[in-house]
Amino acid sequence: MKKTGLAWILVLGLLLGGCRQETQAPTEVFSVKQMNQQLLDASAGLPRSELLYFETPLEITGLGVTYDGRPTSFDGCYYFPAIEAMTGVHVAIDWKESEGYSSAVAATLLSSKHNLPDILNPTDFGVMDLADDGMIIPLDDYLELMPNIVEAVGEARMDAWRSADGHIYTIPSVSTIRGSFTMMLRQDWLEALKLDTPQSWEDWLAYWRGVRDNDLNGNGDPTDEIPIALSESADGERSLTLLLNAFGIPASNDTQFCLLPDGSYSMAYEHPSYPEYLEAMASLYQEGILVEGYETFSYASIEEAMGNNTLGSTMTFAASGAQTEKLRQQGIANALWSSVEPVAGPHGNRMIQERELISPVWCITAGAQEKGKVEDIIRFFNWCFSQEGAWLYNYGIQDVSYTLQGGKPVLNPELVANGFADYRAVGINYEPFGGCWLQDAYMQCLFAGQSPDGLSDVQAEMYKGLFTINNDYFYTQPLTMETPSYVKYRTTLITDGVCVLRDRAIRGEITLEEFWDNYRQLKENGLAQVMEEAGAAYESMMAGSDDS
Repeated sequence: MKKTGLAWILVLGLLLGGCRQETQAPTEVFSVKQMNQQLLDASAGLPRSELLYFETPLEITGLGVTYDGRPTSFDGCYYFPAIEAMTGVHVAIDWKESEGYSSAVAATLLSSKHNLPDILNPTDFGVMDLADDGMIIPLDDYLELMPNIVEAVGEARMDAWRSADGHIYTIPSVSTIRGSFTMMLRQDWLEALKLDTPQSWEDWLAYWRGVRDNDLNGNGDPTDEIPIALSESADGERSLTLLLNAFGIPASNDTQFCLLPDGSYSMAYEHPSYPEYLEAMASLYQEGILVEGYETFSYASIEEAMGNNTLGSTMTFAASGAQTEKLRQQGIANALWSSVEPVAGPHGNRMIQERELISPVWCITAGAQEKGKVEDIIRFFNWCFSQEGAWLYNYGIQDVSYTLQGGKPVLNPELVANGFADYRAVGINYEPFGGCWLQDAYMQCLFAGQSPDGLSDVQAEMYKGLFTINNDYFYTQPLTMETPSYVKYRTTLITDGVCVLRDRAIRGEITLEEFWDNYRQLKENGLAQVMEEAGAAYESMMAGSDDS
């Protein structure tokens, strides 16, 4: 999961702290420090794994990126000592903070291949740049050694694992939770307008106009309600994703690329529905449904608007529905952020991006290959994706952080009383290292150990947004193909080029005709080359998928 999503889920965990069932109430004050020590003590006595154990200890060196104050040393949490006790693998990662990590990678690459760490996190440095420099190796020929990883990725998402040249270069982190975002609206405002839950584009227009035209927050200012807010990326590339989807355009995470109706891959501006979409967005802005500054919304500012009684609808993290409690604390007793199906466009299209379930974490270096360690490293990571490894990652150590109940691991209630906060503070679900995040563990943390039928109305809306209402509308977002021309022209022709023109057209600063004239000029200046290379890279990736 992305760090922004993690931040809001941590907030949710704190808000849900008092919502556990009485039968599971802790008998003493929970101490992260004490639990951490108990896990460390228990890790030393874990039995050897019957699935994998290196009689001659294997050391895996690495360069990795950490964030959010995660423990990183062997003294910091149980996870790495437990791995060593169970498998005979000593994992020695040189952890760096995210700021400046790319510079650390660049400095490391100045070494000879023999001096490279065995694994490294590609992060913003880029998988393809590392591959082109010969610093990492493709893993396609080793798939038979990692059946657990292949199974966790799943046949339907193999393409998301591949890079632009069609090869697999990374040991991924995999999530089994498809949901993350959901469309939400103010149920109490919908009822005040005497409207039913929107099912069509016209229904949504009616709701948004109702939010715009009525002083629904009752503060005497009929101009401060925001009909809809959608998060934009800091560089301006990601824009109005859910509305783009409502026009049948299955976009990449940055909304710059998509699959065309014929199945080919190109930029979103080439989709036959894009002109209609752009015209509709300009109309929404002219009507005041997209408000001035729509392109500056972040997840943080959306959360603020959800809790300060000014926002009517949004697509954001389902966990953000906890802002309902802030509204109720202000005396709005019937306030409720309700999860609803994605916006339906003029032609009935409804889509929502599923969570990025396959995240690249580790590349195996040419240095590891030179030392003859590749197969052992892969066998180790495959163990991490076994049930034994996944339970260690998701639940910790039996009879310390979880117990078996009917054969199912159940996290200690005091460990999840604060949602994800304490759970992660002791090193469980050690995201910087990656693994397979199981939905069961996620749900135990998210709802503080409660079962779905015991949730409050606020929690039930979050559950709905995560696990039920969007299930028929998920699509796997296509990758952004980071080809040489994309790297060369991204800033000038995309970030500072077509994205700026797009927003100027929506705001009415240029006409739609001027947008398309300027867009054609950008294509002549290199954007067409970006699309041509991206399309070829996508075809190559798909061909590689077919070959495997």
